[in-house]
Amino acid sequence: MEKRLVKKEEIEKQLQEIVALIEQVDAKMERVIADVIEERYAQNKEHLAHLEGRIAGVERRLDGKKANAERPLPSKLYFV
Repeated sequence: MEKRLVKKEEIEKQLQEIVALIEQVDAKMERVIADVIEERYAQNKEHLAHLEGRIAGVERRLDGKKANAERPLPSKLYFV
């Protein structure tokens, strides 16, 4: 009976150690996931800024073409 009681206490101790390890792994995984999310957010933000810059460049070119299109072009018809 005493041997059985010792085994039970040893098993409970091991189970407590396993639970503690699982909790440590869980906490580390939460930190890793949070770090990955933050890194990905920063990358997406940088990429978005780059795309906004490209869009602004395209808009400037389109505005420039509009301004050129609005100027009256000399036509040979005026000289006929």
